[in-house]
Amino acid sequence: MPVPPAGPVAAPPGGAAPAVRLTAGFALAFLGVYLAVDWLTFIHPRPNLNITPWNPPAGLYLALLLRTGLRGVPLTFAALVAGDLAVRGHPASAASLVASNLVIVAGYAAAAHVLRHRVAIDPELSRVRDVGWLVGVTFLSAAAVAPAFVGVFVLDGAVAADDLPLFAFQYWLGDAIAIAVVTPVVLLLHRPGPPPLRLPAERPSAAQTAAMIAALAVVFLPIGGDRFNLFYVLFLPLVWVAVTRGLAGAVLAALVIQGGLIAGLQIIGFPLNAVVYHQTLMLALAITALFLGAVVSERRAVETRLREHEAELAHIARLAVTGEMASALAHELNQPLLAAISYTRAAQRLLDGADTPPRAQEFIDKAVAQAERAGEVVRGLRAFLRKGSPHLAPEAAADIVRETLALVRADATYNRVHLRVDVAEPLPPVLCDRIQVEQVLLNLLHNSIEAIAAADPPRREVVLSVRAADPAGVIFAVEDTGPGVVADMVDRLYSPFATTKPAGMGLGLPICRSIVESHGGRLWLAGTSAQGAVFHVFLPAAPP
Repeated sequence: MPVPPAGPVAAPPGGAAPAVRLTAGFALAFLGVYLAVDWLTFIHPRPNLNITPWNPPAGLYLALLLRTGLRGVPLTFAALVAGDLAVRGHPASAASLVASNLVIVAGYAAAAHVLRHRVAIDPELSRVRDVGWLVGVTFLSAAAVAPAFVGVFVLDGAVAADDLPLFAFQYWLGDAIAIAVVTPVVLLLHRPGPPPLRLPAERPSAAQTAAMIAALAVVFLPIGGDRFNLFYVLFLPLVWVAVTRGLAGAVLAALVIQGGLIAGLQIIGFPLNAVVYHQTLMLALAITALFLGAVVSERRAVETRLREHEAELAHIARLAVTGEMASALAHELNQPLLAAISYTRAAQRLLDGADTPPRAQEFIDKAVAQAERAGEVVRGLRAFLRKGSPHLAPEAAADIVRETLALVRADATYNRVHLRVDVAEPLPPVLCDRIQVEQVLLNLLHNSIEAIAAADPPRREVVLSVRAADPAGVIFAVEDTGPGVVADMVDRLYSPFATTKPAGMGLGLPICRSIVESHGGRLWLAGTSAQGAVFHVFLPAAPP
């Protein structure tokens, strides 16, 4: 059976973020914010059509549709119509007003449906794939909406047919930038917990904000007789923010730069073609911010999960060591307790004569009772420690190997040991507690690395190989080029406290064997010589 592909599992439709309740209060608040943003950012004189290279309301209603799905369609349509009437003073016919906005709603509702239910992106954009699907699907949707939207006004006579390509590009550009700049900010602000853009760790610092303002000033300086040739200076502070602050900081930086760019263009009074030129460059900047920030955030999330995984492994190791120590102590204490009880009983028989002091018998009885009570505690402790069962589930052997190597690689690098992996696919999934099995492999790999580091052989290599085995199962093999297992330790490998390490406790291999056997598997020394040792771990395959 092929190993299932690795990688994060797709989020459920709509992601894990809280659902938006479309109450009357929410609808009124959305309309208020929408109209305010539309009025503040519409850069053309009234009356005019909604064909603009900067259209942040598109980012608002796309975020709404991603959160609500088809339930948000009526509110989106109402907001579009209200904006056309209240902000722009719609200059065309009422039929074109309705038809053009129906085109927008249909196009973006379809895009939101694909993203929510077909692709199942996480609205919090926690992975690079989420950003890629958001950009790809919505940009294609905007490319379909733009000519249809402008075509409505061509049919209505409000736009000349020759202007359709230029106006369609202008419309697409405005929506694409709004989706790349505004939609991520809205989605991240609405995720569970503290809004990430308010966290100092993810918000651009004062120095980064100053760098963005300085870069914007440089863009508009008439250097070299060409005011537009310094736009790419804006990439420097944005990359700085994205690398240090992740996606949340990157999208906020892009929004600040976009706002400053539009403000500068309007204050200085550049013509529309200059605005379109700058917005085309700004689209590249916004896409760079999205993907670079997403890469940084996803890597940080992976590192955080890895640290948590290491902490969990360490916790399990401590518990296992504690259990083995307690079991060994219980075994060692049980014998002297039994001996104490036997000696006390013998003393009772010797004191059974008539001249025995009355309180001597009482004290001996109490001693026997306390010893028997201690024996029960010890037996109960041993029974408890031996009855624990792992949580078994089907796991891909390749995933187990990958996670284990991620944890041991730093130790191998520090000790100048080369790690090699040999996975003979296809492999059946194994039935195991993944964390416990990773702990076993981690212990074996650490033992091999320590043996090589101590012996300092000319060839320093550890090989972790995996192959299918009969009966149905998988064998993990750890082979090293160390000095091998000394002869007098071969028979005592799995005895508690038996070790050749100066600071070792001799509990690693006993713990590993008990873990493997609790899975229905087997751990054994497959070979040893002066050129190295090989340990095998067999685990049964998960039932089909």
